[in-house]
Amino acid sequence: MKNKKKKKRRVFFRFFLLILVLFGVWYAGTFTLKTTEVTITSPQIEGEITIVQISDLHGFTFGRENRNLIDRIQEADPDFVVVTGDMYTAGDEEGQNTAVKLLGRLAELYPVYSVHGEHDNDRDYEARLTEAGVDVLDYEWRDIAVGNTTVRLYGITNVYYTDTFDLTNAFTLDQSVYNILLAHITNFEDFADFGMDLSICGDTHGGQVRLPYLGGLINQGIWLPEQKEGEEKYVKGLYSMGDKKLFVSSGLGSYPIPVRFLNRPEIAVIHLKGQ
Repeated sequence: MKNKKKKKRRVFFRFFLLILVLFGVWYAGTFTLKTTEVTITSPQIEGEITIVQISDLHGFTFGRENRNLIDRIQEADPDFVVVTGDMYTAGDEEGQNTAVKLLGRLAELYPVYSVHGEHDNDRDYEARLTEAGVDVLDYEWRDIAVGNTTVRLYGITNVYYTDTFDLTNAFTLDQSVYNILLAHITNFEDFADFGMDLSICGDTHGGQVRLPYLGGLINQGIWLPEQKEGEEKYVKGLYSMGDKKLFVSSGLGSYPIPVRFLNRPEIAVIHLKGQ
């Protein structure tokens, strides 16, 4: 009888320990921040420019009023901050308030440039960001001087792309400067064909759940997208097409369920350096 009770206790303890480990893995993977740093060189850059990208917050908070997130960004000491959409989930008023407070606080510290995603493509939200000091780019561009270098920053708000998509209908490229595009969703071939030196995107959540050797689990309804050819394979990290670059952040929040695995919430720090 005593042996049976001991066996039951051992089984219960092991089950409890397994639940505790799974909870720890889930929590750490979904709610603890990491900083991803990449370096890109170009003869058009003199000295160094540091850009912080945040994306796909979906109303999440990291510390009280996102203090942990703000601290991480301050540690990177960026020249400016770029935001690539879906900072809250559509219909989530509290999430929108969270995003506005965060970006407004960042705008007190740095120049902040933002484009919308499919969730936060809302005129009221845009007006609130503008009032908070955030520069929202809706098919607009800005020249940004850092030291002796000027980069041109473009922003588009597409949440899908048709076969007739063509950036030449909206912009004229200045090849004398380093050209950077902000877009929520990737379209690398067209961005590179137009001549963007660097495209910065989000949307994918890095696949949200990542599997060893296989990459992201799902993106835009496509399972194991990084195992396929085509636009859907651009899921997380830095990509090259000739001398053109694309960086895709895996973002901060989770949607539709708060689960990440081997893919912690990230801020991206992009260093541009001269060759």
